[in-house]
Parts: sequence; C-alpha cells; structure tokens
Amino acid sequence: MPLTIATYNVKDLFDAEDDAGAAHLNRKLDVLAGVVRTLNADVLALQEVSSEAVVDQLRQRLPDAGYTARIVGTADARGIACALLARTPVRASNVLTAERLDFPRFHEADPPPFGARIPLRRGIVHVQIDAGALGIVHVLVLHFKSVRPLPFRAANGDVVEPRTSREHAEGELRTLVWRASEALFVRGVVDELFAKYPGEHVIVTGDFNDVPGSTTLRIVSGEGETALESAAAHLSAGERFSVVHRTNRYEIDHMLVSAQLRAKMTQVRFLNENLRDHGLLEEHELPTPDSDHAPLVVRFA
Repeated sequence: MPLTIATYNVKDLFDAEDDAGAAHLNRKLDVLAGVVRTLNADVLALQEVSSEAVVDQLRQRLPDAGYTARIVGTADARGIACALLARTPVRASNVLTAERLDFPRFHEADPPPFGARIPLRRGIVHVQIDAGALGIVHVLVLHFKSVRPLPFRAANGDVVEPRTSREHAEGELRTLVWRASEALFVRGVVDELFAKYPGEHVIVTGDFNDVPGSTTLRIVSGEGETALESAAAHLSAGERFSVVHRTNRYEIDHMLVSAQLRAKMTQVRFLNENLRDHGLLEEHELPTPDSDHAPLVVRFA
C-alpha cells in the first residue's frame, strides 16, 4: 500500500476573536484546504495551529479527504501547537511533553546546568500508523525553537537588552542551547522507539528551525543502525528549500526517516514554486492567509 506523508507549517492558524478575525480565518482555511488537496497526503503533519477547533474547521473543508484521525499537541505561550491528520489506520497516539529538558553535564558531580529553565514548549505529537505492506510507522511531529536570540532576564523577569557584541552572542547561544535540548529530547524518544519496537519504522518531521548539517539536525538524525536520514537529501539545491527570508532560501522543514523506510521512498517534493518572502507584520495587521513555509511531501511504496 503506497503511503504519502506531508509536513506543513501553516503559519499562525489562530482561532477567531472577532468578526475581522473570523473573516481572515475563513480565507486562510480556504487557502490551506486548497494546498492540502494538492498534497493529497495520507498523513499530514501540521505546525502553528491554535486548537482542535481550527483543525476541525479545516477537516470540514475537506469532506472527501478521509481524515478520520486528528491529534493536536499542547501549545506554547503564543498559542501555537503541532497537529496530525491521518486517513490511514492509527494504532495508537499520544502527545509528548516535558516541564524541563535536561542539558548534558560534563561530570557526574555537576548539578543540572539550567534547572527547569528549558521546558518543551510545544508538545510533540506521536502517532503509530498501520501502513499495510510497508509495516508500522511511528510519526513524530515537532516544531523546535526559532533562531531568534533569547534575551537575558533580570530577577524580576524583565528583559535586559544586550549592549555589547558578547551580550548579543549570548542571546544566540541561549536559543541554540534550547533548540539543542529539544533535539536531544526527540533523539531520546527515537532511541526508545527503536528499542521497544524493533523492525518498525520511524519518521521525525516538522519545522526544525534549522538547516541541514546543523547541530540540531545531527542530534536528531543520530548514527549507526538507528540513524535517521533526510528524505530530501538527494534533491538539488534549487529544489531544496522551504522558506525565503530576505531573498535567501533555506531548508528548515524536514522529514527524517529510518533507513529501511527511506529505501522505499519513491518521490520527494517541496511545493515551493509560489513561496514568497514574508515581511514582519505590523501590530495592527492580521496574519497572512498564505504561509511563509513550503510544504514537504514524501511518497513511499
């Protein structure tokens, strides 16, 4: 049985709070439904959705898509979460959360370096798919911390603006530590899945907010027999991008696949032909109906 899996950061799919918001949401859902029809995915991983309600409104616009399964993760402080829709049989599902992410120590006697400062901000959706002849596929949907620098905060919680180059660099390092901690958490989950379900497949997909070859991607990919490989690794540079920022193209949305399943991959594509550079929104503006990410769709057979 062929299997098509897609991932898509839909950008700020928020519940409506007033009439203007409702009009915008309807327009955005119409645009999104058109993209989803084009993807025609059996399993659809979504990022930046605000609730089960907006995901259900999307499903209502796709009555023939057959998405009988819907799982939505826990949201961050901004109100965005990961979700998954499936029309293939789902054996089990859960949402992985953590109040603190442990960062590696240098010595056994060292205390945890950051205590509870680094929680898992967005719950990771885990679904166990019955893909027929392809076997059982575990799909993890994630959305890692962005690359925006994390500010230092005073004891009362107020942001302390950086004044020197070193202080600016500290903000860059804080965000890298957070994203790397998220990646370590996911890699631990992947290791547990391989140990608990030998012979079954694993896919980790979503918005990693980092590029191929980065520390984040290397951590989640792992090594040896349990390594995950990028589904898009063989694409040309001209095809391999999911965002455009200040005219530069980047691949920050990924699908990492266990080796046995990757060998059954038949098609990989970023739907980035119409992707445009989105500028920063003014406070009075509504989010755009289109996304600033391109979906990635992968087919197995």
